[in-house]
Amino acid sequence: MDGNVNTKRVTLREVAEAAGVSINTASRALNDKPAVNPYTKAKVLEAAQRLGYRPNRLARALRYNKTKTLGVIVGDIANPYFSMLVRGVEQTAREFDYSVILQGTDEDYRREEEAVEVALAERVDGILITPTQRSQDAIRILFESGTPFILMSRHFRDLETHYVIMDDQRGGYIATEHLIQRGHEKIAILNGPVHISSAAERYAGYVEALRANGLEVNEGLVIEGCLTLEDGYHAALRLLEGPHKPTAIFAFSDFVALGVFRAANELGIRIPDELAVVGFDNTIFGLCTKPPLTSVGGSPEELGKMAAQLLLELLTGKRPNTVTRIKLPVYLVQRGSS
Repeated sequence: MDGNVNTKRVTLREVAEAAGVSINTASRALNDKPAVNPYTKAKVLEAAQRLGYRPNRLARALRYNKTKTLGVIVGDIANPYFSMLVRGVEQTAREFDYSVILQGTDEDYRREEEAVEVALAERVDGILITPTQRSQDAIRILFESGTPFILMSRHFRDLETHYVIMDDQRGGYIATEHLIQRGHEKIAILNGPVHISSAAERYAGYVEALRANGLEVNEGLVIEGCLTLEDGYHAALRLLEGPHKPTAIFAFSDFVALGVFRAANELGIRIPDELAVVGFDNTIFGLCTKPPLTSVGGSPEELGKMAAQLLLELLTGKRPNTVTRIKLPVYLVQRGSS
């Protein structure tokens, strides 16, 4: 280790001395309290930046009963949708001088419960969570804790909770209608587990579009439980080698659609000439496939920003604690795969 590196924490006293003010004045300036002369405040902030001062969050938490941290719990950190979602959360949290504690559940309910318990033990000020929806118990723990929380991307119909979601049913309709307009009738859906609200609603949109165009649902073209690239790969192999071979596939997510591309490539099936593919979420991965992936969705990053904004407005008293439900619009991004 370089002996010249100074690892000693800069104290508030040192900042005050460098700025030529009292400790109390330095503290008030750094915490943006009123009745501090603007010139004095500027001197304190300059001294703090020059010395590399970082406030002691633990001391501040004990003093104000706030940790300035948010717990963020999502399904699968490897999924590009959740990566973009968390990026949006972090950007907004940073604007409010909040830090983020991130945990992934891998869609495992036991891990979700553990993640909630860890977040509460860390005394986070609020929690943003994409629930596994295998049980409501973890959400009820949050209710009982009194910690403000927002559901992201999924919601419970029978619970009065704040949430920010995509218009999933509309998205399912748009994706399916697009494929019908391209001349397809044998349209498969590789859907997520139906206990997840977004999967149930995307399926409802799929069915609605088929029936609106005089087509019936072929259960042989419906596969549930797809959340990962591997799920999409194995489900696509089953369909493309089975008796109900589709000419088009609507995938629950872009991540699942990547698995469809892999299966089609292995089987020598050309996209879109022999198989059209539409994903969901409009993640950056859609630009990396060959051909580029047609996808439906809004902006995962914007959803994360909006959810964090809502939570922080609740925490700062800028929004009344009446249940807020936000459904973001979705749209088709047509590329080469369809």
